[in-house]
Amino acid sequence: MSSIVAGRFASIPEAEEVARKLYARGFSVWDVSVMSVNPGGARPPGVLLAAHAKRDRREEVADVLREGGALDLEKASGKWDGGQWTDFDPHRPPALIDEEPAGECWPAPVSARHDDSASRPPHAGPVAAEAVAMESTGNEDPGSELEHYVDKQIGSHG
Repeated sequence: MSSIVAGRFASIPEAEEVARKLYARGFSVWDVSVMSVNPGGARPPGVLLAAHAKRDRREEVADVLREGGALDLEKASGKWDGGQWTDFDPHRPPALIDEEPAGECWPAPVSARHDDSASRPPHAGPVAAEAVAMESTGNEDPGSELEHYVDKQIGSHG
């Protein structure tokens, strides 16, 4: 299996411009593929630029794609042959690189620390999860509970 980094663009010219930037960094035409993604799969329609990148160059490719305006940046393992991602499946959801964790993160008190996400710093957790785990005001409205928690966090940090 090959290491692949890909990103979606709105047009072929945008993707080709980013491909030229990869060529300028030493990638060959056998390392970069531009293909159309049609509606009907698990991915939004657009133009996908995929690059065959050794593990030590994955982040470099991701940076070039980000700078070029790529959306839905993903990392994948797949079959790369003849300059193409030959086992690409538009019906398979992408493994997004820049996906944000759900919820806004706040520093969690030492007693409430939990490690449920490798992408989130160990001292932070979703506000909603922390608000539920903390003391209740007795109000049945979840929005008020969250507001109370946020006010309390701002007061303790400000």
